Amino acid sequence: MIWAGALGALSICGSVWAQEGREYSPLGEVLKLNTPVTTILTDTQEHITQDAVYLLKARQSGVVAANTFTLGGFVKAGQYYESTDQAGKYPILGRFPFQHGKGTSNQDFVINVAGLSGIASVGDWLTAYAQVEYSEVTFTGDHDQIQWREYYAVLGNLDVFGGYLAYGRKSIDFGEQFGYNPFTHSVNQHFFWALADEPVLEVGYIGETWRVSGTLAPGERMLRVGMTTDREGDLGSNFALKAERHFNLGADRQLRVSASYLHDTIYNNNYTAHTLHAINRQAPPHAPLPPRVYIAKRTGLMDVAAEFTSPRFDLAVEYTQSTRSWIATSFDTHTGAKFDGTRPLSALSVMGRYKTRVFNVPTDLAAVYSQSVMGPDNTEFNDVFQHTLSTEFHLNPYLDLGIELVLNEGFQPFVGIQDVSISNVQSQVGIVGVTARF
Repeated sequence: MIWAGALGALSICGSVWAQEGREYSPLGEVLKLNTPVTTILTDTQEHITQDAVYLLKARQSGVVAANTFTLGGFVKAGQYYESTDQAGKYPILGRFPFQHGKGTSNQDFVINVAGLSGIASVGDWLTAYAQVEYSEVTFTGDHDQIQWREYYAVLGNLDVFGGYLAYGRKSIDFGEQFGYNPFTHSVNQHFFWALADEPVLEVGYIGETWRVSGTLAPGERMLRVGMTTDREGDLGSNFALKAERHFNLGADRQLRVSASYLHDTIYNNNYTAHTLHAINRQAPPHAPLPPRVYIAKRTGLMDVAAEFTSPRFDLAVEYTQSTRSWIATSFDTHTGAKFDGTRPLSALSVMGRYKTRVFNVPTDLAAVYSQSVMGPDNTEFNDVFQHTLSTEFHLNPYLDLGIELVLNEGFQPFVGIQDVSISNVQSQVGIVGVTARF
């Protein structure tokens, strides 16, 4: 369900919960627990890039009241069962490479994420959001397992004016970067979800059936995806643009389409270091040795997405493509010679979800197909495919049980992609896990 549809359901749900005494106010009207609100804001699979807009809509509807603090908690964890036909070559879209083992099978219990979130509303115009989290899927040594994932403030009042400002550390409003399965990111999300490290400034306008936004960011390496060739650049050295339109089709059916642009990214050079610390030290871990010939050219991203939602089923598609070929797969790392047949970096995700009841429990059945083109088609780093099937049982408002099967074709990790990629690897992952919240 998209955020606009979710908000309408959330307003109804909020009133029902209040009647049943499930909306808690431990300190009268100041401190609250409102699980439907914080569930959407902490979702790791959907509603990734629209949080500032969602907060404004929640304020406008009264779901988040003025001068309150709303606290939320969440955890997503699962047991992973993995197999591969080539020892040590495991898929990397759900977990990081060093966690997989060196054999042809592996299993492990993983806490994907656990944390706390808070919404503070001050008067009618100011809303702040913060999220601290613990994760076992981080770059050990370069990223802390406990970190402030997001902290930003939104200035706006949709009852008065559709414009707003958001400032802080947050996801960049670029693309959708979503997936219907409960645990594993789509290829689009894994490759292109941009998350700020240093604060960014988002400026937008929300109409009745449309919205636009622009984000100004500094040039340094973001926590995810964003980075300019001028890493010392101030706010505005990098930027993103987005336009979105909603079509109400009646009977609780809706179509949403969006188009986005991100000006510069980590895909602008041929040194495939995965963290800011690795880039600065120019050595492992999380980085190969520097290429003999360093090449850098500004490389942006374009994204288009569409999602149809209805009471019974949802359908979505997202396509993201770089503005030029990925430098790291266009030139030989050792000689600097350009490969023949270079192609832009791209990803396509197509997904569907059927909503039903199993033993009277609300249940989602989902399928997500993702693929990416990375380099020339006659190389080991040409493309990768991911097929995901899942079932998610919504046991109650606080607990979901998920079962997921992921089939992968190709092993092409970002770090040292030319040195270790093998295109014909076949690997599988089975996941059984839970998502809990309050």
